[in-house]
Amino acid sequence: MRSWYSPSELAGLPGMPSSVSGLIRLAKRESWECQLRLGQGGGREYAFSVLPKATQTALIAATIVNEPSLQVIEPHNILAGCDAKIASRLNDSQACVMTARLAFVREIERMSQVVSQNRAILTLVALAKNDDLSPYLAERVVRANDRKTESRSLSERTLKRWLADYRAHGETGLAPARRQKDMSVPAWAGEFLKHYQRPQKPSVEAAYEQFKQVHGEVHTSVCPSIHAVRRWLKKLSPSVRERGRMGPHELNALKAYNRRQADMLWPNDVWVADGHTFDAEVINPLTGQIFRPEITMVIDWATRRIVGFSVNLAESTLATLDTLRDGVSRCGMYKIFYVDNGSGFDNSTVYEVNDRLGGTITHSLPYNSQARGVIERPHKTILVRLAKTFDSYIGADMDKEAATKTHKLSRKQLALGIAPTVVPEFAVFFSDLQQALDEYNRRPHRGLPKFRDLQTMRKRHQSPMEAWKSAEAEGWEPLLADANIVESLTRPQVERTVHRCQVQWNSGTYFLKGLDGFHGEQVRVAYDFRDASRVWVHSLEGDLLGEALLDGNASPAMPKTMLEKASEKRERGQLSRLVKKAKTITGQDVEMHVIGSASSPYDLPLEQLAEAQRFAQLSAPQAPTFELPTDPTARYRLWNQLDARLTSGESLNPEETQWHSRYPQHPDFMSIRQMFEFAKQASA
Repeated sequence: MRSWYSPSELAGLPGMPSSVSGLIRLAKRESWECQLRLGQGGGREYAFSVLPKATQTALIAATIVNEPSLQVIEPHNILAGCDAKIASRLNDSQACVMTARLAFVREIERMSQVVSQNRAILTLVALAKNDDLSPYLAERVVRANDRKTESRSLSERTLKRWLADYRAHGETGLAPARRQKDMSVPAWAGEFLKHYQRPQKPSVEAAYEQFKQVHGEVHTSVCPSIHAVRRWLKKLSPSVRERGRMGPHELNALKAYNRRQADMLWPNDVWVADGHTFDAEVINPLTGQIFRPEITMVIDWATRRIVGFSVNLAESTLATLDTLRDGVSRCGMYKIFYVDNGSGFDNSTVYEVNDRLGGTITHSLPYNSQARGVIERPHKTILVRLAKTFDSYIGADMDKEAATKTHKLSRKQLALGIAPTVVPEFAVFFSDLQQALDEYNRRPHRGLPKFRDLQTMRKRHQSPMEAWKSAEAEGWEPLLADANIVESLTRPQVERTVHRCQVQWNSGTYFLKGLDGFHGEQVRVAYDFRDASRVWVHSLEGDLLGEALLDGNASPAMPKTMLEKASEKRERGQLSRLVKKAKTITGQDVEMHVIGSASSPYDLPLEQLAEAQRFAQLSAPQAPTFELPTDPTARYRLWNQLDARLTSGESLNPEETQWHSRYPQHPDFMSIRQMFEFAKQASA
């Protein structure tokens, strides 16, 4: 309920005249208590307490009808809640003006407790005109007026308007309105975007020229100016503006994303795999031609360790199976295999192998490679960096002139039958790839937790191998798959012709006695780039015939005993000639003795040698291990002990020497040293 009502609100109610003029005459006759109405055209308002009972009842009934759900809530709490929600949408300028105007409203309320409200307003106006306001209010006059010029002062009308706005809407009613951007879509926007949002990514000028040719000159209402087009494009968000100019995959880079944390994962919980075409050319070991190998890698999400990889001609089913076999045989069994929807991963063969291993395979959404960023980033960190070390690098940032020169030289040498000098052999590439993966697994990774390195005494991130070892130290153990299942996983295969129990692969000859009945027939040879000492021979139907060993049928040209006898005979002849030559020189008989070499301890029987080594280890004094105290004061005392030993001429072991030289650079060293020196001076 309100305390004051205007004549227009009371006219026509029970107990009141039907017209406003009649109501005003009645109020004058009965001398009703009234006050001047602030804002809204002026006029008078009449107190609720002087109205007839019938009129008061009608006003109360109207209030109840208009607000059917009544709650007992304090009025200042309602106002504070509304103000908090609306005030949060105000910018800094609006909030600054609002607080400045509120200061004058509060001052009027304080003065109204002694004098009338109108007298308080007129007093503030007079003080502002004579520059007699308090410093607090004088500072807020210009800010409250919210005008570009600073010459404006207070006026009676302005203060009454602020007071009325505050009573009607609370604090937020004092905030000035700000002009908002016109986000309405112009009538020409749809037609212009047809020319602008194209995959060719035309410029604004080019799209505008095409748009103007279709929709007329600039002065028409259909075709705006290019400046209006630019202003409207700036209002659009990047993802909306670039739609059509960029595909769904590229648009994801402009949208919000969710970061995935792997703190709760253990090793081998989730494996992420993906293929990458190498950005450098390599000699194909099968054909001798130049090609770009396809590298499939699997990374463990929890530790960021590269657990498996394979090299093939393309991202295929065989590449996936070879990668799985490599990872499972070396690092244990996985729980979830997270891959994309490529043909090398989404096929029945991979599903069958996954079922045999007992894992779960899951695919990411199409055009959402960001979800597998844990494997996408190592492609650049490992493979692109490795490719740039070769002269045959053909990445996007390679100099075109140098790339063309390398390409022509390699093709010319290949046509002449010469091994290209700028293209690495496959063995060189494979060796460098293994080394790069090994270095990555031992290099600190930003996605892993930090710890204090005891050698440098500084915090750094763990490496993938350190994270793996840390999990093992906490009690985690890898689950090993059945060896028979791992061995039966399909390896890359090529067809070869058997020639007298021999097959050729990668410039090597492999022999298997079981191929005696397959002379001249085609077989399938499964190979492993990591083990060139053997291959696995299968029939065309897929039956395993056995393992063929490299040079398995090679033998020495002569038996070893015959070579030893010939060597002894040659030695006796040479010694006999030396004796005769010595007798000719001296004229006397000369006797020659051959002193044999000392017998090697390894000539002992194996049992006796093992027992001697065990006894030597037990009897040898154990070197004391260097342990670093955790207490800073104890570390400082340990450094003094080592320093005293070094000063006296005693030698330190490598660990003690390294820590002794590094610890003075630590901040704890100087602070503890100053503390000891101060205590020493105080005691003296």
